[in-house]
Amino acid sequence: MTKERGPEDRIRKAEGDEKEEEVSGVTEGALRGLGKIIPGFGELVKGLEKSEAFQERLKAADAEIERQLEKAPPLKRVEGTRRSIIPSKTTLKVSRTTLGEEAAVQPPQREVTTDIFDEGDCLKVIAELPGVDEKDIKAEVKGNLLILSARVTGREYYKEIELPCLVRDELNLTYKNGILQITIKK
Repeated sequence: MTKERGPEDRIRKAEGDEKEEEVSGVTEGALRGLGKIIPGFGELVKGLEKSEAFQERLKAADAEIERQLEKAPPLKRVEGTRRSIIPSKTTLKVSRTTLGEEAAVQPPQREVTTDIFDEGDCLKVIAELPGVDEKDIKAEVKGNLLILSARVTGREYYKEIELPCLVRDELNLTYKNGILQITIKK
């Protein structure tokens, strides 16, 4: 009578049991490996191994794997090399700009959010221009096109608005709390 001393003995005993059963193919070996990892799956596989249909499916899967391996290009043998994830030469591109060059860079243009209302004898255009002073706003009419623009430090607004009808060149601008109201006579 042998006495088990600990978990190592149980593992050795389990490995000895597995050596008695022969694995007939790649698929069966993979399923048995999964059976060791997933609780209960190993018993399910052992039960299915008794089925002829299951054995036929395993043989078909093994044949397909063999066929794919034959079609695959041979593996390249690599010996004595060591790859590093750090490149041997590291080059850094350092870009230096002067304050003058930074000032020359155009700020991104933001589109102005607008609404147009037809009020009979005139058109009313409401535009959102937050953070802009009234003196920085430019508005002009060209045909049936209203062009709005404003520029402040770090921000630039621009929008061309197609008006529904021809209008006069006379614009009445009112600006308060970031909202521009333009009245244009038809």
